[in-house]
Amino acid sequence: MPQLPTGTTVNSVGIARLAGVGRAAVSNWRRRYPDFPAPVGGTESSPLFDLAEVREWLRKTNKLPAGESPESATEAVWNLLDPLREHMDGADAVALLGAALVLRRQGVDLAQLSDGELRDRLLSCLDVGAAPPEVPDPAGLRRILTEAVAQTGDAAEESFERLHQRYLTSVARHFFADTPEIGALIANLAVPPGGTVFDPSCGSGTLLHAAASQVPDIAVHGQELHPAPARLARVRLLLAGARPDIRCGDSLRADRFDGLAADAVIAHPPFNQADWGFEELSLDPRWRYGTPARKEPELAWVQHALAHTRPGGTVAVVLPPTVASRGSGRRVRRELIRRGALRAVIALPAGLAPPMGVPLTLWVLHNPEDGTAPADGVLLFDASDSRVEGSGGDPARSWPAMAERIAAVYRAFAEDPGAVAEEPGRFRVVPLADLLDEAVDVSPGRHVQRPGADAGQLDETRDDLVRLSEDLVTSLPGLRPAAGTLHLAMTTLGELSRIGGLEILYRRSGEEPADGEPSLPALTGEDIERDTAPSGRVRLDENTVRLRPGDVVLPRVSRRPVARVVTDEQAALHGSAYLLRPDPKVVDPWFLAGFLTGAGACAAAVSTSRPGVTRITELRRVEVPRLPLEDQHAYGEAFRRLTEFRRTLRRTTEVGDRLWRLLIEGLATGTLRPGEPEEEKKD
Repeated sequence: MPQLPTGTTVNSVGIARLAGVGRAAVSNWRRRYPDFPAPVGGTESSPLFDLAEVREWLRKTNKLPAGESPESATEAVWNLLDPLREHMDGADAVALLGAALVLRRQGVDLAQLSDGELRDRLLSCLDVGAAPPEVPDPAGLRRILTEAVAQTGDAAEESFERLHQRYLTSVARHFFADTPEIGALIANLAVPPGGTVFDPSCGSGTLLHAAASQVPDIAVHGQELHPAPARLARVRLLLAGARPDIRCGDSLRADRFDGLAADAVIAHPPFNQADWGFEELSLDPRWRYGTPARKEPELAWVQHALAHTRPGGTVAVVLPPTVASRGSGRRVRRELIRRGALRAVIALPAGLAPPMGVPLTLWVLHNPEDGTAPADGVLLFDASDSRVEGSGGDPARSWPAMAERIAAVYRAFAEDPGAVAEEPGRFRVVPLADLLDEAVDVSPGRHVQRPGADAGQLDETRDDLVRLSEDLVTSLPGLRPAAGTLHLAMTTLGELSRIGGLEILYRRSGEEPADGEPSLPALTGEDIERDTAPSGRVRLDENTVRLRPGDVVLPRVSRRPVARVVTDEQAALHGSAYLLRPDPKVVDPWFLAGFLTGAGACAAAVSTSRPGVTRITELRRVEVPRLPLEDQHAYGEAFRRLTEFRRTLRRTTEVGDRLWRLLIEGLATGTLRPGEPEEEKKD
């Protein structure tokens, strides 16, 4: 039985999360404050501190947020579990706390239990039919769990779900977990109230948790290959008020739920399994729609799910897009369609479910009842262009709105497939005969084609192009040839800074924020060069430089000299850029940005490590003309209009490209044909 340390430790990253600052702030505190707690372990480069001492110091110096944020509270609990995570799987450490929360909900006082009772009651909450985890010494375990339970407060389930997410960030490179968004959609499509739900590859239980949280009075069953995530799934579901039956084992090779016929089976099985049991399972009775090919483990999972569904029950399974079209799966897909098992295939946007860079698909199937005729078609829905994050663009393409649309269309299809009218570019009920061709391809993108442009779109785009072309001419400033040599008198940015004409600012720490750290959008050097919106992020700490209207920013490294005047960007400065904050009574911002964009201004302050790259190494040596403020305003207005000319030119190119695409698509899809409009009217 491993012995736990008597105190809980925390590293610099944990301290930063507790205080809502960046790691650089913690380093500064250690240097500036002699009373900052001394390390109690770790190494010189990665010291560990006593958590209780750190929290007391943060309180004493008023560096804890006034009202502790949920993130900070979660980080505090996570740190309390450090001694447990050193001796067991991180999922088991989190699951033990979940078990303690379950016991508290049942009215059990951990302090009143004997050592044996404490161990037995905790492990009973984690029973998944596998060998239990080795529990550390009872005294240390009781102390840690008691303090962690107290830290979670009254909202046990919400606090534990945040802790679960914190655990997932710590294992993100090794363990994929579903998102609540995909879980909510699956529950909406497949799970009936009061029914039985089964997930044969449940992981840490996210799909089952979404179902239990969204649909009342359901019985949940799950199987997971690895014991620690299975135990975590069980306590999550207990805290959600479900009646979970979670078992550990290989679902395909060692089915722990033989005979279960659920109302709904939901799953996001592993992809591309090389060794899923092809040889030993080749004659398995579950393959009612055909033996899956060696390279089609996903179709084995689909049939495993159908085998565990009652007649008339529903299956919803997340699959990679290639399963819909791979040649090796044609025979099984053909049988699923021909016998009426496949009901819908929904193309999902990238980022909705792991792996996040792949736009996955959601297959909805049902176990056909004997004697019932298959539906007239399969619903194919293309939601791959919806937005998982962000608020810009068409609100109808946001994921919450799209999820509601998917559910509404599928419900209408389930009631009467023939009543669902096609929406070009979005969904279509494809007749079975159209799918049962040589390829048996059920990819939504193949059958739900984007429509060509209508006359209104074309006219609107043409009008935009004409207007922008006119704006190009009017945005050009009036300029005349200069007589003689101009700008004989020059001054440096360093001199302007010395006399108070401007401030030179930069972010002293270029480190990216860690997961969960407070941060702000940041304008990067590449954003400045491309004249695009802020794309970076920086930690919110004492090194943060917030942008103000009138600031002039320029990249430290670029392909050519460029500077930009800040107008309304709500962002901070990134470590890859410099910031000049001119006093408008001394220096005109547009004048300054224009001359910094000119090729000669930075010549004395740059170094080129490779051809085509400009690196500003001595910003204070950059020169600009010494001109009266009135002349600066004149130059500044000319530079501003040239900047607007460049932006209008870029928009003109974008609209021109869009018009080109609309015309190409119109000709290709048959909504346009050659000939002038006037000739068509004469016909």
